[in-house]
Amino acid sequence: MTELDKKLQEMAVNNWPQFVALIGSDAVVTAKVCLLRQKKSSYGEIAIKLNITERQARYGCDKCSVDE
Repeated sequence: MTELDKKLQEMAVNNWPQFVALIGSDAVVTAKVCLLRQKKSSYGEIAIKLNITERQARYGCDKCSVDE
């Protein structure tokens, strides 16, 4: 991990709105989809929890490296 990586982590912890503005809210939703899918949540459960469509949940999972 580089010093820049550490600074980015620090930004995420200390200033969440700035971090989201930097990487984009879509990236945050995709990361949440991946985390929920790793916990074996269904696409329907993910859609409800994140207030997105099941299609968006499936698309977000396409970017995850989760074994299904």
